[in-house]
Amino acid sequence: MLKPSDKIIVGVSGGKDSITLLYNLIKIQQKTHGANPPIALSIDEGIANYRKKSIYEAQKFCKKFGIEHHIILFKERVGKSLEDIIDIEKVKENNRYACNYCAIIRRRLLNDCSLELGGTILALGHNLTDFCETFLMNILFKRLHLIARRNPSKKTSSDIKRYYIRKINPLMKIPETEIEKYVNLKNLPFYSSHCPYRTQDPILRKRVLDFILECKKFSPEIEYNLFNGFLELSEILNKEFKSKKLNFCSICGYPTSNESLCNYCNLKQKITI
Repeated sequence: MLKPSDKIIVGVSGGKDSITLLYNLIKIQQKTHGANPPIALSIDEGIANYRKKSIYEAQKFCKKFGIEHHIILFKERVGKSLEDIIDIEKVKENNRYACNYCAIIRRRLLNDCSLELGGTILALGHNLTDFCETFLMNILFKRLHLIARRNPSKKTSSDIKRYYIRKINPLMKIPETEIEKYVNLKNLPFYSSHCPYRTQDPILRKRVLDFILECKKFSPEIEYNLFNGFLELSEILNKEFKSKKLNFCSICGYPTSNESLCNYCNLKQKITI
């Protein structure tokens, strides 16, 4: 996944996954001759009584290990916090859950800010359980093109490479339960609470997670079966699905499957009207 010359940007929320990832990348880089120290990047959506606390844990960790740490606010980049966006959108028809708005903005900011910092790799803390959740959700909604797109061996076109940093998920084969045990055994500081919107909004991802955890009670290997199924199916679908011709957003210039505006710019326009 990595070369010594890479400049690694690590998405750090302050939770157990991102702290585990950053800790291990620090240890790997310390043992690798000529390697650059990783840089931590946190995104503050502006969720009251939640994000400030998790970023505080990230700040403490980075200070302890002497890691450069950057914090980017939704409000600074898009003019509104996530809670502002929800207040604007909730009165409209066909409004979506908070996670939908958050995901669009967070993905773009992680990518853009990583490039601004001169990064060559963006490392994210998605674990085995996260991958299984996403795979099962895509199956339920028949999003076969998304399964194909997430194939780890998929070659990226030159158009995409110009705009998007390469992403890696070093924890993708480690279950969430094992990561939780690891941080506790290592006595690593982390923020343990989940985003309040994950609990209060009836999002499918949480229901899928509950289903997977229930299945694990009588089939402990279920996550590995799902992950291996994802690898095999994504390989098959990657060969079957021909990449759609990309358009380019009329505002930011990024590649998009939409006709004129990418999802990020479309959302920005909606919340500034």
